Amino acid sequence: MGPEYIGEIHPNCDYFHGQIPYAKGVHLYQVSRANREEPELDDGTGHTYKHAPDLCWYAGKYYIQYLTNPKDEHGGAGVSVLASSADGREWGDYQISFPEYRIPACEVTDYKGLHHVFDGTKPAFMHQRMAFYQAKNGVMLVLGFYGWSPEMWMTNWDNYGIGRVVRRLYPDGHMGEIFFIRVNWQGGWKKEQLLYPVYEESGDEQFKTACRELLNNPLAVQQWAEENGDKDPMILVKHPERGTYQAFCWYHRSEKEVVGLWKHSFVSESHDGGESWETPVKSPSLVMSGQKIWGAKTSDGRYALVYDPTLETQHRFPMCVVTSDDGLRFDHMLLVHGEVPPIRYEGFCKDLGPQYMRGISEGNPRPDGELCVTYSVNKEDIWFARIPVPVLGGTQSASDEAVIESDRSIREVSFDDTILERWNLYQPSWCRIVCLPAGRLLMEDHEPYDYARLARVFAPARRIRVTLRLRILALADGKSLQIELCSAKHQTAVRILFRPGGRIRHRTVCELDLGKEHWREGEEIELAVEADCRSFSYTVTVRKPGENVGAVPDSPKTAVEKRRFPFMAAVNEIAELSLRTGEPRYLADVERNPDGLPKEPLVGGMLKEGAQIELLGICAECE
Repeated sequence: MGPEYIGEIHPNCDYFHGQIPYAKGVHLYQVSRANREEPELDDGTGHTYKHAPDLCWYAGKYYIQYLTNPKDEHGGAGVSVLASSADGREWGDYQISFPEYRIPACEVTDYKGLHHVFDGTKPAFMHQRMAFYQAKNGVMLVLGFYGWSPEMWMTNWDNYGIGRVVRRLYPDGHMGEIFFIRVNWQGGWKKEQLLYPVYEESGDEQFKTACRELLNNPLAVQQWAEENGDKDPMILVKHPERGTYQAFCWYHRSEKEVVGLWKHSFVSESHDGGESWETPVKSPSLVMSGQKIWGAKTSDGRYALVYDPTLETQHRFPMCVVTSDDGLRFDHMLLVHGEVPPIRYEGFCKDLGPQYMRGISEGNPRPDGELCVTYSVNKEDIWFARIPVPVLGGTQSASDEAVIESDRSIREVSFDDTILERWNLYQPSWCRIVCLPAGRLLMEDHEPYDYARLARVFAPARRIRVTLRLRILALADGKSLQIELCSAKHQTAVRILFRPGGRIRHRTVCELDLGKEHWREGEEIELAVEADCRSFSYTVTVRKPGENVGAVPDSPKTAVEKRRFPFMAAVNEIAELSLRTGEPRYLADVERNPDGLPKEPLVGGMLKEGAQIELLGICAECE
């Protein structure tokens, strides 16, 4: 029948994070930040609708292709963009992989008998479920799909599709000429009406061999189902009488046993390597709507599904991962991406949250030991997630049979990339979280509508003592450093705030000044917090140079009398330390329709000052 979720954890979608515990060590990097006013700071298009990314690893680099439109889904002259990165952190080298396509003046009659007349001014737009295929001869193909819509709310599939285009990606990153690999004849299109030649006309024999291989790969071309339509004989799994099977992905359980996944909880199995399939059925336990799902066999021999476990199609959050030993029964739901910044630009059909996740398809090479996915956020920005394998959390629910353990103490007196891998990281394009010489870690934030976030997950504890050494180099208006101790469900027990102007505050029953304590630019500060869930209270002390500042982790005792404060919220265990450079985002407004929001764009360039914080060391002891 296919995979199912056997766990008892489900998200509370009143919160962007769903109150789902973190998967440990996940790093989130923004690939493209939509920017209408300063397109040179993004990918150069100026487009503010960005969606449907796909991912590959080729010639020592990650590549992501995503489609863009000026502002609306199914509207305007769309293009596809190719970006690359050597490490998944820094993205650039943006290229237009498939440019604007003006449908030439012509007339077509599709297989439904509908007659369409084009005057040469109507633009096509891109729509593709898959973007990459590496053939056995080593050739990497980049693919896209051109189509059009009579109305913006209609998809450019089937009889409204023009055809699938392809070009070669070379190891140095440049691309070959564009060809059609599959023309939508059922849409009425003929060779002489196309703006590009068909692939058989290429002089590159290796390229043509790769294209033929792809056309004869039933698993790969099944990803074309919606766009090619059921009339295409190469599509093996046809759509049901009512509805569609959308966004196919797959993974092998053995040489012949293959699992297929689609949107809207549809699953199926093949027992002959993908040559034939059982009729897809809904797996109700895999809760989702139209946000896609990604499944893969991981490098540790287990399996993972990444998806948004919510039935809301316009409110697509949080993005979670579940894991399995056999590829059929999945459990241990953990959080991958639980941040949803505000939509900055208006647009038709711009659903909220992280969505349309895609990993590296089977058959394409993958870096060892990684589960990587790309996805869009708010159909406006493109992101990349690196999830460590094995996929682990820092908590254990009562129903779990396997203990998922993590450190009960943290003693990090010097930061490097190895140490940083233990932390969860959220980094928008205009932010940085990097290790510097001398063991320092820098958090930098120049983003007016988002923040940088660093979190450390550990085994749940009733009592915890945390000592941090840090320096604030800049903190402009609108930014802050917020240090929190939270439960595994991200409920905040303790919050210490560094505000612009030198104020140090804490949030107890309300936000208060922390005595007479102030911070100064560039001054080293040691912050010590002791939290006790038995009394729902904490103490906090601040030490500065000349006030007996000790080296982490062996901080000296202080002669200052410790005053005890009530928690911000009563939690039974502390399982997370979080550092954030902006105000928290609490409630997800699931009653609000996101279409067209905001009424006026949230314009504003990169903050000149922003926030710059150096983390010099940390010690945490759990009981």
